[in-house]
Amino acid sequence: MAVVVTSNPTGLKIKLNLGNDPITGRVITKSKTYSNLSPEAADQDIFDVANVIGSLQKYPIVEVARIDNSTLSA
Repeated sequence: MAVVVTSNPTGLKIKLNLGNDPITGRVITKSKTYSNLSPEAADQDIFDVANVIGSLQKYPIVEVARIDNSTLSA
C-alpha cells in the first residue's frame, strides 16, 4: 500500500540574540514562531519575510528556520 503525503501549513521560526548573560557570559536567545504559511512558499520568500520582520525587532536575528509539517496516511 502506498503512503500518501499531505502537506500541512508551514511555519517560520526566527531566533533573536538578546545579548550575553552578565553572570555566565552565555548568549541569551529568544524565538518567535509564525504559523500558517503556505507549504508552496519559496525558501527565498520566507527568508525575505523573516528579514523584514527582523528589521522591526529590537534585537538582531541569529537564525531563520522553516518548519515543514506533513501528514502521512495509507
